Amino acid sequence: METVTDRERFRRLAADAPPDARIPVEGRVAVEDPFDAYRRARRGGRPGIFYETTGGQSGWGHFGVDPAETLTVGPEAVVRDPDHPGHGDYAAPSPTLSALSGLLDAGRLVRGDCDVPYPCGAFGWLSYDVARELESFPEDGAVDDRGLPRLQAAVYPTLASWEEPRPDGETTLRITSCPQLADHPDADAAYDAGVAAGGDLIDRIRDGDPEVGPAPATGDDGAPAPDGDESGPPDCDDAAPASASATFESDCGRAAYADRVRRVRESIRAGDTFQANVSQRLAAPAAVHPVTAYAALRARNPAPYSGLVEFPGVDLVSASPELLLRREPADDDPVGDSGDDEGAGGARLETEPIAGTRPRGDNPETDDALEGELTGDEKERAEHAMLVDLERNDLGKVSAYGSVSVPEYRRVDRYSEVMHLVSLVEGTERADRSLADTLAAVFPGGTITGAPKPKTMAIIDALEGTRRGPYTGAMFAAGFDGHLVANIVIRTLVRTGDRYHLRVGAGIVHDSDPEAEYEETLAKARALVRSVDDALDADMAVEGDGADATGRDAEVDE
Repeated sequence: METVTDRERFRRLAADAPPDARIPVEGRVAVEDPFDAYRRARRGGRPGIFYETTGGQSGWGHFGVDPAETLTVGPEAVVRDPDHPGHGDYAAPSPTLSALSGLLDAGRLVRGDCDVPYPCGAFGWLSYDVARELESFPEDGAVDDRGLPRLQAAVYPTLASWEEPRPDGETTLRITSCPQLADHPDADAAYDAGVAAGGDLIDRIRDGDPEVGPAPATGDDGAPAPDGDESGPPDCDDAAPASASATFESDCGRAAYADRVRRVRESIRAGDTFQANVSQRLAAPAAVHPVTAYAALRARNPAPYSGLVEFPGVDLVSASPELLLRREPADDDPVGDSGDDEGAGGARLETEPIAGTRPRGDNPETDDALEGELTGDEKERAEHAMLVDLERNDLGKVSAYGSVSVPEYRRVDRYSEVMHLVSLVEGTERADRSLADTLAAVFPGGTITGAPKPKTMAIIDALEGTRRGPYTGAMFAAGFDGHLVANIVIRTLVRTGDRYHLRVGAGIVHDSDPEAEYEETLAKARALVRSVDDALDADMAVEGDGADATGRDAEVDE
């Protein structure tokens, strides 16, 4: 490993830093593919994260293995491992966000000249159901049929990060380890620990085995795993057989989804909502390992907020195109400590609402025609304008007066199966707002609920029947200096036990056509289904419909 952090520079930073400071020690190594490096470094059954920016956008990628600490917030309790008492109470808007604030308060990042956005940090996911702590939901709403946590997070003191590949095709991994000064007798010992931790990760990248074990839907002997199995997929030499197949089954099907659309339109006529994003949930046996599924997904459908999150019990395989929140502090305030000043605190805030979808065309001419149809459709334009206003209002709750703007409006982003209308909304965080305040202000994203948000979430709860869990929640990276990036969990497979769940939705307005909205949900599912298809080398169908999400004919189980 080429160590680029100078020992003397580290000593000088440590001399002026508080005892809880984390100071990055950086090394570098060249690899052919960061995801292959992650596969070699990971340990089966242990948490791991792999985030990347793809799909034509430039940006950073990060991966981490072997976290120092994990945090799980369930519907009933907070579980911290290991237990670190003494972090105090946090004036956060919800118990879950309070727990996340406590995790991030466990050390202040002193960057020095390190420009890696996340040299260390907390990575994980927030459930959509955190919204139940922020808004009032009916008691007789959606059923919690999976019992999933509201938050899973892990602290990675050592991370691998990268930007664009080099001209020779290789990628330089910047290995950063952030020893906490309080854990070591002096600065030299902390520096040596950082060098050793980075070297250990590089050794695993070079010497590790990239193969993963059987799919979660099979045990070590190839038999189906027991229902409700919450263990992570074990690693071994035997991959899932190439002939394996699975069927994605809808929780409602075409007719029942059309009924959901009609009921939303009734709510709109009654004045209860202007727009509601209603989903269907698809489910299939997890006949391919999440790592293998993500390898296929990143090849088929690159997206700017993609990632793989591995926790025992839950895995997320995501190709999300949508940014919920980016927070980039402009000062040395790591968590946006609240004060009395309601002026600008300096943190730059961004969100990128997506509203408006068309399928991709079979050729450039058809593609361009569909884009023209999308940008010229008055329904899509009106829906997009309404949801951009909703996001402006959400950011405005925590932004300095006059700082909220829309520098990009209704651009078109193209992906492998669909194209979207996208806008960029920016603001400057007020000095008396915290990271948790800002996250609560925009959560969950308005584009995947509707407007007005509180009433619409209650309508969604009643129509969908089961709780969303990770879907339309957020996958996030949070630094110890106040940096945060969080996507919206859409276009995402969620592995629990031996099942994959895939929710897909559409924004319903007063003149929505039920058939067209149902077809839009299938278009959004297509890249995920085809990726599992790629991994399995077998057809994947949406059952109960007669037409599958891959566009091929499907057999229907009677």
